[in-house]
Amino acid sequence: MKTGSFLRFVGPSVALMLVLLALPLAITLYLSVRHCAPAMEMVTEQQSGPFGSQEVSTQRVKLGPDGQAIEQCGYVGLAYFRKVLGLDRAAEAAPPEPGAAAPAATPVNNEFGAALRFTLLYTLVTTPFVLGIGLGLALATSQLTQRLKGAFIAASLLPFIITPVVGALSIKWLFRDNGLVPYLLSGLGIQVYWMAQAWSAQLLIIVYGIWHVAPFAFIVLYAGLQSVPQDALEAATIDGANRWQRLRFVTLPHLSPLLVFITLIHWMDAYRVFEPVLVLTQGAFTTSVQYLTYHILMQENNPYKASAASVLTIVGILVLLVPLLVKTWREQRR
Repeated sequence: MKTGSFLRFVGPSVALMLVLLALPLAITLYLSVRHCAPAMEMVTEQQSGPFGSQEVSTQRVKLGPDGQAIEQCGYVGLAYFRKVLGLDRAAEAAPPEPGAAAPAATPVNNEFGAALRFTLLYTLVTTPFVLGIGLGLALATSQLTQRLKGAFIAASLLPFIITPVVGALSIKWLFRDNGLVPYLLSGLGIQVYWMAQAWSAQLLIIVYGIWHVAPFAFIVLYAGLQSVPQDALEAATIDGANRWQRLRFVTLPHLSPLLVFITLIHWMDAYRVFEPVLVLTQGAFTTSVQYLTYHILMQENNPYKASAASVLTIVGILVLLVPLLVKTWREQRR
């Protein structure tokens, strides 16, 4: 292919990626090291009261010639990153009087650490279940008759087709205090308040992640099973290999690139888990890295600190993916 034809072929895609991916990332990184605040000025006002009038000095936002508030912006370096990571030292209190007890140290807020712990827990716990259930469904589907395969595939894909918010709401309605699952468990003498405890809320988020993503692994692995060389399977059967040995030494090696691909996609998506945390807990009992960014932006109304949290999220995704990417690169070189 000529250079001109190649550039015309990939140019629109590259331009779209630069506009939709590279440019927002650059803007986010730029905002994460800056801070803007309204410029303030001291003014003296005449206030009247029942005992006369007096001059009072007060602070107000400084306005420009156009009547709009003037903002002062500056470079703050890694200050917001330290705040998100909880590395800011508490302000030193005034020295105590002689003989007085020293003031207690102010604890450092480490919301990012708690969010990161649950995000990694969610990512690492859901991955083996997603791969195992997806592989099991793919193997089971390959054994069905042609008439049943279509209906089974369609039913299995439903959790992946619906939007994440609707899927999280369905889990919430099933497990709420007056939902179907607590009602059935109460008949067995088991009473669990799923939405009122940290461990149960986290468990529901993990269950949602497995239920929502396993169909994706299933359909990818089922497509991969169609390309498993039948000659190798027949040769293994003739050599006396049982079903487990054929799966271990023929099928799984053939599917290993797909397993790595599913893991990559799932890790990128799981590290950004947001919808189930928002719907099921609203951050009350557990939080995630992505939900922390949302909380900073909406509750603290601080886009600069939220940008720093977003950059840390991207860094975390890269750290998770580097080992798999290196492994894939080495396999391709061989």
